[in-house]
Amino acid sequence: MRADVLAACAPWRLALPSRALAGRFGDRMGRGTGASLEFTEFRDYVPGDDLRHVDWRAYARTDALKVRLFRDEVAPHLDVVLDASASLAVTPEKARAALDLVAALEALAAGSGARARVLACDGGRLDDAGPVAFSGGDRGTWLPREPLRPRALRAIVSDFLVADDPAPRLRALAAGAAHVYVVQLLDPWELSPDLSGPTTLVDAEDGAHLDLDLAERAVARYRDRLGRLRDDVARATRAVAGTYALVAAADLPRMLAEGLSPQGVVEPAR
Repeated sequence: MRADVLAACAPWRLALPSRALAGRFGDRMGRGTGASLEFTEFRDYVPGDDLRHVDWRAYARTDALKVRLFRDEVAPHLDVVLDASASLAVTPEKARAALDLVAALEALAAGSGARARVLACDGGRLDDAGPVAFSGGDRGTWLPREPLRPRALRAIVSDFLVADDPAPRLRALAAGAAHVYVVQLLDPWELSPDLSGPTTLVDAEDGAHLDLDLAERAVARYRDRLGRLRDDVARATRAVAGTYALVAAADLPRMLAEGLSPQGVVEPAR
């Protein structure tokens, strides 16, 4: 694990849903409460409790310190699914941000005692043995070739720049998961293009060229369509009771603090 990733993730931990989670994450479960990822209930805080388990959101609402209790578990899991299509590498910054987010999710899982693995959409397992090849276009169902582990946490990293409805893809990826985090990564240029006049656009997926005159009205239509796409992905995530975050490609500390934390994917470790 890269030292810069570990340093960036040190102040954070994965934010678990406030509702009790059905099923289990790991292979073996204990009978008591402990330090696993499965939330069971709240109780009043007593001196000596681990401050990492204090529900600070509830404290902000009620001024009452409550501690989250978790089912003792030996081997929790996190499956990270990366969309490795060419659009994720449309700029070097976006490609680097995608890989940094994946590495951060692995580090956050390890910090919680979870076992993480990284899988490619419609592909196999990814690891540190070699570079990720961002290539190809639409990736079908997006299900990895290696089966996703049932009752595990899952995180999906993609830009969702596809022509069809993202909901069926997310339903397939979320099926059987304890909870799913959906991270939609876009380059700042994609979020707010600064172009005008005659422009040639090149499709990152198939290399097709499109000549346009990007007047202000055309850029406004693009922003409107992008807004609808973001709404569709967020709605599809809510439909599977997941956590959605829109993240602008940047350095990892900024993506954690300004992207993942405000949208509920991570929370302060203390």
